[in-house]
Amino acid sequence: MGNSQWGVSWNPGDFGQLISCALATQLFDVEIDSNSRGDSHLEAEKVGMYIGYIHPHDDTSLPEGMKVIKPYFASKQLSYFSKYLHYIKFFGFFPDSDTMHEYYNVTKGENFYKELLENIYWHVPNNSKSQNCFNIKMDDFYDNFNLFVKNFEEFVGEEINQKTFDFLKQKHWLNLKHFETFNKKVVDSVDCIRRQQPKDIDSLHDYEKLLIISTYVQGNRDMTSRFLRNYNNEKLKNTMEIHNFIHADN
Repeated sequence: MGNSQWGVSWNPGDFGQLISCALATQLFDVEIDSNSRGDSHLEAEKVGMYIGYIHPHDDTSLPEGMKVIKPYFASKQLSYFSKYLHYIKFFGFFPDSDTMHEYYNVTKGENFYKELLENIYWHVPNNSKSQNCFNIKMDDFYDNFNLFVKNFEEFVGEEINQKTFDFLKQKHWLNLKHFETFNKKVVDSVDCIRRQQPKDIDSLHDYEKLLIISTYVQGNRDMTSRFLRNYNNEKLKNTMEIHNFIHADN
């Protein structure tokens, strides 16, 4: 941590690298490349001497006197958006089941969902607000970009300059199509499960169905256990199948 004045504190998946790059651009005129993949990790090394960081977030480990901003997703429906982006942005596609098990170093079991859901997606990411940081909603980055910019300006205490605005706008544009697709495929399907409304998900990738289940159960141990116990190893084709596996014992 090279800087003692400005910092970013975030949990995995909350776009802390993007915020760090935006701060370095705004406050220290650092040149950041808005690369075509919309990923800020490659540029984040440039900002280490300008912007401090706490990662993962810990309210008890904030340096005294540092102005710290914490990005977070207020909507639990977006808890696994970053896991969706991980494959889309880096690889352009979702890996097959065998590759997924190898990537996560999970012993391949009897089916895709049981092994990965049980080992990787049991616990929902912690996106709670900080009591000691300036909290900024990443939901707004996609849903209300102007409000996001306004809140960013409030944190830095000045009007955003053109270079910073262009950087954020480019990132917004590069990620927006993935955000909209995630909402259409995952969030809308989760809403259908909650409303007990049938929706055809046969064409979705197994990984997308895994994200639907994970988003719906939100780390609830009982709900997850019921799905794992009742799932019959057949291909999931409809949102009501997920609902019935989870709520069969209720």
